[in-house]
Amino acid sequence: MCGKFTVMMTWREYCELAEVAPPASGEQPVMAPEAALGVMTPMRLVPVLHLGPVRQRRVSAMRWGWLDRKAKDPLRGFSHLHARSETIDTAPTWSRSFFERRGVVLTRSFNIGEDLPNGKVRQWVCARADGKPLAIAVIYESWPLATGALTAFAMVTTDSAPPLDARDSRMPALLDLEDVSIWLGERSASLAELKALLRPYRGPLVMREQEPLRPKASRNATRTGPAGARAP
Repeated sequence: MCGKFTVMMTWREYCELAEVAPPASGEQPVMAPEAALGVMTPMRLVPVLHLGPVRQRRVSAMRWGWLDRKAKDPLRGFSHLHARSETIDTAPTWSRSFFERRGVVLTRSFNIGEDLPNGKVRQWVCARADGKPLAIAVIYESWPLATGALTAFAMVTTDSAPPLDARDSRMPALLDLEDVSIWLGERSASLAELKALLRPYRGPLVMREQEPLRPKASRNATRTGPAGARAP
């Protein structure tokens, strides 16, 4: 299941891909135009493309991680990261957001995890074979809290497509870029048409094993040359 994704775009490039107009004169931009968007993990604020109150495109920062109503501090935990496409229109947790609040996260790659026999998880980085951006379907919701409103999203998932299905049974629901307007609600669509967008991705995908993080070398470690000889 996807536990992180890497945007690998500047804020300007993200907005251009989302077809969102730049801030009007006198408005403060959300981020500096050349600010880099990198790795996105649960509980982080993520730029999500959605429709505003008058049905215009907007990019807003939303937390990845659905509200946990049972938590003492909703800002320190979450209940769900993913919503299954098969039941997204019928499950009480998701159905209202599916019909009213759909969004898209734009990224260059995403990770899936392969469960190993020793209990560890091997991470695989997945992307389009042509290197073009990916559009991940999400749904979102806002909740009033004592500290202000929390707006959070869950990533929609489907059965995995090849070659990912050899490593994990689930993957994010990837939209064709020309279908983003349908998913957002800019174009009218029936329930069947919306659900048809949430299927295993049909385009070519590539994956590579993510290199494990290496421990930082100690400043006091002895530097050696070939065959263990002390470096000068």
